[in-house]
Amino acid sequence: MHEAFAWRLQSDLAIMNPTTPERVLAAARAAGLSADDFVLDLGCGNGTVLALLAAASGCRGLGIESRPAAAAAARELVRARGLEDRVAIRCGDATALDGLPDGISVALCLGSASAFGGIEDAVGALRDRLGPDGRAILGERYWRTERVPPEFARDFADCVTEYELLTIVREHGFALTGIIRSTEAEFDAYEAGIWAGCRSALARDPDDLEIRTYLERIQAEYLGYGREYVGWAMYVLSAPV
Repeated sequence: MHEAFAWRLQSDLAIMNPTTPERVLAAARAAGLSADDFVLDLGCGNGTVLALLAAASGCRGLGIESRPAAAAAARELVRARGLEDRVAIRCGDATALDGLPDGISVALCLGSASAFGGIEDAVGALRDRLGPDGRAILGERYWRTERVPPEFARDFADCVTEYELLTIVREHGFALTGIIRSTEAEFDAYEAGIWAGCRSALARDPDDLEIRTYLERIQAEYLGYGREYVGWAMYVLSAPV
């Protein structure tokens, strides 16, 4: 799914991942987020997570988002919540290292690992943007079992088991210090939100074959395999002791 297409169907979601504000704040507490921190959000989407953290903890932050429409929505959200003095949104390539501010102490990558080529490269990107004592929160899908039907696994090549994730985290110089796992009901709500976006688009243009085909495919994948085999969680990464 290309980025503009994804934004078109997910722009109405409060949080653009299968989680809740309460779980995001729990992950922030597990990472020890405070007003002294500067947070970098890689692939910040509509800016909801970064705005939530800034309002709750008093931290400062920068969100980087490649989709112009999403970046514009994030800026508007920051403005509407009165956070412009602490939160900036940049439309650009989240994978680029140049032009980042000094003092980044916490880095987020929630549902954006694919922009870096997968989980391993995303964890490496988080490590590259932080100092030795920096903390990170990675939010991604994971295989709930190693016994995944091959015809489904082929379509989710960037998904890993949590044991594989632990190995990747350690290889990149992090310790895994917390897991905030989403429930099946939260995943259901997230998927249903995307289905609603598809239905709204089809109500406007019933002849949009791309969206109709996409809706049929994601419903079949989720109910046929995804709900049983795929989970979503936020992983808190810190410096090893």
